[in-house]
Amino acid sequence: MGGGTYRCFSHPERLAIGKCNDCGESFCGDCLHVYKLSTEGARAILYLCPKCLRKRYVEKAVGLIYFGVIFLLFGVFAALVSIPIGVLIALIGVGSMIYGSMKREETLGELTIAELQAEKEKRKVELATVKEIDLEEIYSELLTQYVNRWGTQTGIELLESEIMAYTRHGVSFQEAVKKVYQRQIKKPT
Repeated sequence: MGGGTYRCFSHPERLAIGKCNDCGESFCGDCLHVYKLSTEGARAILYLCPKCLRKRYVEKAVGLIYFGVIFLLFGVFAALVSIPIGVLIALIGVGSMIYGSMKREETLGELTIAELQAEKEKRKVELATVKEIDLEEIYSELLTQYVNRWGTQTGIELLESEIMAYTRHGVSFQEAVKKVYQRQIKKPT
């Protein structure tokens, strides 16, 4: 960031932690959103301010609306040849336009840097909790859950196959049990 101290464009009382990849302004962790961009097989992570992220959402939605208008017009002309096909194409166009309009009003779904850091801290706490629990206790609890849910034979086989999936990738049996347990903790009930 250079030699000077940068302040958040939206919150001047806060220090900036990065710049928006689109507008170049400096923002704090509560303002910068992590945007995963995928184009033609290439992937990139961009950091965008709320205004630029909203602009990208709107651009995608407008593209859907244009697509819908083209299909609607094509459907009208196709109806001159075949009414059922023309109506079907026109309905696809109308559906695309409605979907694009809904996407324009959609709330920002990307997490901010501050939210990602909070998630990371939460996972650290969960992992520390798992490390404090006895391995036999974890395995016994998992086995009870699996047997209660899928029956004795199937429950044992499922638990063992999940543990084996981790050990095949070089993870020790103890760590594999902990990973399966962590995944079970995160599942909504």
